[in-house]
Amino acid sequence: METNIIDFYNDKNGYNSCIEALKYGEIVVFPTETVYGIGANAIDKNAVLKIFDIKCREKDNPLIVHIADKEISKYAKNIGEGTYKLIEKFWPGPLTIILEKMEIIPYETTAGLETVALRMPNHQIALDLIKESGFPIAAPSANISGRPSATSAKRCFDDLNGKVNFIIDGSQSYIGLESTVISMVNDEGVILRPGHITINDIKSVIPNAKLYGRINDKFVKDKPISPGLKYKHYAPKGDMIILKSDFKNIALYIKDKQCFYKNIGVLCLRENYKFYYDFSKTLKNEIKIIVIGSRDNYLELSRNLFESIRKFDDLGCDFIVSECLCDDFSNAIMNRLLKAAAHNLITL
Repeated sequence: METNIIDFYNDKNGYNSCIEALKYGEIVVFPTETVYGIGANAIDKNAVLKIFDIKCREKDNPLIVHIADKEISKYAKNIGEGTYKLIEKFWPGPLTIILEKMEIIPYETTAGLETVALRMPNHQIALDLIKESGFPIAAPSANISGRPSATSAKRCFDDLNGKVNFIIDGSQSYIGLESTVISMVNDEGVILRPGHITINDIKSVIPNAKLYGRINDKFVKDKPISPGLKYKHYAPKGDMIILKSDFKNIALYIKDKQCFYKNIGVLCLRENYKFYYDFSKTLKNEIKIIVIGSRDNYLELSRNLFESIRKFDDLGCDFIVSECLCDDFSNAIMNRLLKAAAHNLITL
């Protein structure tokens, strides 16, 4: 299979081919403001199953259904006042809402659950694709399961070349992290996955909203009720740890690890780059340093996280040391970083 990267703005014929492919039950990769998605007709169970096969995704891991307007009664039922408040405040945008599903949504899309995850993306291409196709689009992140999510067409191609016909190029994703997921079943707000929209943002609309108690668990053995809960996610090819310590102990730790690993990488804040650069010059084998962003620029950190992890693979790093970017583990960036490091957080 030949994989074609389609320029949405300059290749109208190619884009029309993407729409036709979706209508015929095929798979199309497309951009959103969060990460790129690998999409199929959400109400066509056979099309949906292709997503699981291409991604090597477990079939008990539910998909998010992307829609192009705020009318959700076609797809969900028992919708409470709190849900409508969230929709009014945050849609279109990076918020996924879980509700009881209508019969039109097949169990293949919901991974056998009686609930459906709905989102209205805030991205011109995604919304246009849904409208022109004429149906909701089920789409998890456009990567092989377990790998870092893709935030550019190039990274989608890295993972999915030869597996899909079309990747629509919409430049780099603006946010760079998957959406916040909140369950509104029984109109009770439970945040199942943190994202760009924070718990405090949601509490401004639903004061009683709370975080799911197992949001950062290493292993959730039960059937997952939301994407991002059960399986290994976001991992680089090399081993990865998060190190919380002072510079002196970090230096000693890295020196010791050079006895066991050939190519060590460090993920750091811009404010700390000079320390690692100077320290690297003292080593027999220099470390590979990637700056994720500045401490106080949350959007820069989120936009760069997955791309930074993938760069370590490009550099052939077999061991990666990440700074602890913040102490709030309900923070979406730390949530993803913990999963990427298989919850290997070391405090010295």
